Amino acid sequence: MNLNETRKGVCVDGFKAAGVKEGKYGVALIVCQSPCASAGVFTRNSVKAAPVAWTRKRVGGGLQAVVANSGCANACVKNGLKDAGEMARLTGKALDVDAGKVGVASTGIIGRRMDIGVVGSLIKKASGMLSKSPKASLDAAKAIMTTDTKPKQVSVELEGLEVGGICKGAGMIAPDMATMLCFITTNAALSESVLQKALKASVDKSFNMAVVDGDMSTNDTVLLLASGRKKCRPDAFQKLLDYVTMELAKKIALDGEGASKYLEVEVSGARDSESAAKAAKAVASSPLVKTALYGGNPNWGRIVSSIGGKIKINPDVVTVAFKSRKGEVNVFDRGRTGDLKKAADILREKEVKIKVNLRAGGGKATAFGCDLTEEYVKINAGYN
Repeated sequence: MNLNETRKGVCVDGFKAAGVKEGKYGVALIVCQSPCASAGVFTRNSVKAAPVAWTRKRVGGGLQAVVANSGCANACVKNGLKDAGEMARLTGKALDVDAGKVGVASTGIIGRRMDIGVVGSLIKKASGMLSKSPKASLDAAKAIMTTDTKPKQVSVELEGLEVGGICKGAGMIAPDMATMLCFITTNAALSESVLQKALKASVDKSFNMAVVDGDMSTNDTVLLLASGRKKCRPDAFQKLLDYVTMELAKKIALDGEGASKYLEVEVSGARDSESAAKAAKAVASSPLVKTALYGGNPNWGRIVSSIGGKIKINPDVVTVAFKSRKGEVNVFDRGRTGDLKKAADILREKEVKIKVNLRAGGGKATAFGCDLTEEYVKINAGYN
């Protein structure tokens, strides 16, 4: 199945988008020509932002538009739900859409009340800029950026079936949803139950495997909207959706706050897929592994130790390898240390893969992450 990458972003068949940013606030709009099937996955943090509470009640009942703002998380504040509802009302008014059919998302500082006047004016401005052009999708992706250094969007097509998405995320990224906003559109004609099942499966192996710093956000949201213009098989749709979410997850890891290197952790030979996922995320989450990556230090002991802290393994049969464009080398192979000088050279590259074979079964999983640098500390010490 050969997928064709496109430049449409979220502006696939049936959708328009817009994005504006002024000062610290930004607003993105994504609109379908009519109410459409929808699905969503949200943060598992027990502290949930008001937009999450608003949207969770409405997804799966058909959505027609999404409004997202940067500059304020609208989390842990009085009247937060009222402000989320007001964002939906203002969007509905500007677009002539039922406010109950508007999904809301926010990102930014926790604990401050949103300036609904500013956000309202940006909603009105963005509503007059809606377009189905690739630039409109890119503008929407830029509008929701916070500490991101670049906009993130991916879209693919196969025999008329389209899936596209935009997302933001660079810090406060942890498994079990990552700290991010992601909006995915498709022209697939599928039921909401099928869409929800497909989205959950896709998120589990993409965004739930992305790690920057191990902190889980209050605002994590992934929304999927389907215009229903293209009949398709669920398995064909799943492949396109998986491609989009996987590529977006990688873009988040590549753009981790302060990161200088991208990390992919591939675990095979685990007892089962759940054990493999735990092992891969343990390595990608470990501050000791991440700082060793930053320093080009081939300290494989940190990798084995991080895995052993999460699942039971037998180090006598484990193999650990480092790989980059400079080659691949086993640094630990069933009790023997490999060529660490070559490993150090491999770790100098900007994109590095750690490959671990546990030799305990057929389970496998891949996690996405980055190194941990002084710049991450500087960014978050001053983020306010």
